[in-house]
Amino acid sequence: MIPHVLLEARSEFANGDPGQMARSSGSEFLPERQAVRLNYLNSFYDVSFPDGEITGEGAGALNQDEEAILLKYLNQVGGIDPIGRWMAFAELPNGMFHDAPFKIEAIRPLGEFFDQQPQRLAQSARQLGGKQIELAGDLSVAIPVFPRLLIAVLLWVGDEEFPGRANMLFDAAAISHLSTASLYVLGINLSRHLRQLAGQE
Repeated sequence: MIPHVLLEARSEFANGDPGQMARSSGSEFLPERQAVRLNYLNSFYDVSFPDGEITGEGAGALNQDEEAILLKYLNQVGGIDPIGRWMAFAELPNGMFHDAPFKIEAIRPLGEFFDQQPQRLAQSARQLGGKQIELAGDLSVAIPVFPRLLIAVLLWVGDEEFPGRANMLFDAAAISHLSTASLYVLGINLSRHLRQLAGQE
């Protein structure tokens, strides 16, 4: 059974203009296929118009939440490039109300998984199109989840007194592209992809 959030996202996508969505999102419109080619986590996906069916390099690995987020990004993206100012989840609109569960589901697993092995985080980030940046912690990486939406992951390696910990920050332009609820889901899936890639080594 297709969840309501995915059905809703497909309906919103079907009411849009695929050419405009491609331009606003930093994607490519394929008129001969009536599809938008979108880069998500360094893999390309073709989103057919108007039905919102997603095919591409890793389409089979996308969960339904991710499919909905891809469609929502195309339909809602504000056309603004990253601006280089970082926001914690609690700083997003109404983010403070869901900050605690976001830390549990997205952030804490990163600190636990990558503690004592920051280079594995750097390698996973590179596989997703990311790069190291100078921000905070023992390692910081910025990952272009979508062409105009950057998320940073910060890692502090643990020692005898304190366990390893992580944080996740959103480029401030993200709030022009997706709702806080969608960014919540996006952060959880980014965390999962980073850990899965490292676990495959």
